[in-house]
Amino acid sequence: MPIPAPDGSGGTRHAFRGHRWLGTPTETAICERGTPMARPSEMDWICFPTCRTCDETLKGEQP
Repeated sequence: MPIPAPDGSGGTRHAFRGHRWLGTPTETAICERGTPMARPSEMDWICFPTCRTCDETLKGEQP
């Protein structure tokens, strides 16, 4: 499931490899974008759109 991450335009839900966030200040999303990490609010989950590249990549990996 893509995780909300802030960006210059407000925020986007990006997907990341691994089982959980390790507390690092930034991570590289599946779309290869470096994103600052922060604990998302409930509104972030509702309002941030899903990154199309992360979503399409993960869908393409499904059997």
